Amino acid sequence: MPASFPRQFEIFKRKADADLDLVNLALCLEEQGIDLDIIFFHLQQAAEKYLKTLLSFNAVHFEKVHDIQKLITTCSDNAVVLPEFIDIFVELNPYAVEGRYAVVADDMDDAARYAGLLKQLKLHVETVIGQP
Repeated sequence: MPASFPRQFEIFKRKADADLDLVNLALCLEEQGIDLDIIFFHLQQAAEKYLKTLLSFNAVHFEKVHDIQKLITTCSDNAVVLPEFIDIFVELNPYAVEGRYAVVADDMDDAARYAGLLKQLKLHVETVIGQP
C-alpha cells in the first residue's frame, strides 16, 4: 500500500467524524434555530467522507466528486464492502452543493434518522479500518 493512502484515509475519517459530531451537536440545539440546510450539508459531507475513507483504506483511486452514488458504485466495482443500508445516503446528494445556497432540507426528524444511520456507517468504517 503506498505511503499516502494510510494518511489519506485517516484524514477522511477524522473529517467525517467532525461532520457527524457537528450534526449531532446541531440536533441537540434544535431550539436554537440552526438552519436545516446546514445540518443536511454536514450529513452529506459525513457520508461522502466515510465512503472516501473506505476507498482510500482499500487503495482505490476515485475521482474528486461529491456524488455519493458515484462513490458507492466505485466501492462496489472494487469489492469494498458496504452496509446494506448504504443506498439511503444517495438521497443526500442534493445537499452537497444546493444545500449551501438554498433550503432544500425536509425536517429535523429526517436529519435525526440520517444521523443515526451515519453512526452505523461510522461503526462499519471503524470495523473495516481497524480503528475507532
